Amino acid sequence: MTSSGLLFTLLLCGLWFGANAKCSPRPSAFCETCPAGWTWYGGHCYLFDKNEKDWADAEKYCNSLGGNLASLQSTDEYTFIRDLIAKTSGSNPRTWVGGSDAVKNGAWMWSDGSNFVFNFWAKNEPNNFGGVESCMEINYNGQDYVNDENCNRKNSVICARDP
Repeated sequence: MTSSGLLFTLLLCGLWFGANAKCSPRPSAFCETCPAGWTWYGGHCYLFDKNEKDWADAEKYCNSLGGNLASLQSTDEYTFIRDLIAKTSGSNPRTWVGGSDAVKNGAWMWSDGSNFVFNFWAKNEPNNFGGVESCMEINYNGQDYVNDENCNRKNSVICARDP
């Protein structure tokens, strides 16, 4: 293949995958892309699924897709995830994310193993209401509200994975 043919092929691939790719600051032939149906943000790919599952089944579902329930590492990421859910679903359904303190009450962890540094819970949360709330959800009552909830509740799912 000639160099102009290779350049044309790379250009076509870039146009095809470009809407869902993140390339290095310098143009190159290597870009990170997300699988079909996933959305790229901040170095990760995200997928919202409106089909409701309990927290454990939601995590297993994300694992089966090569990821985990999404962790919330910043307010920007949280805002992106809420916007993606609203855009995808047309509403703000209660949605599981990867936070849990099921192993030890009060010792919150992300299911992806990343460091749990999180400080934007809703007011008076987490409260472990009734002694049975060990999993993290967002969009409680359709609001900008991060809540601890009973892990057996069925919620929508937001998965995250590497490209």
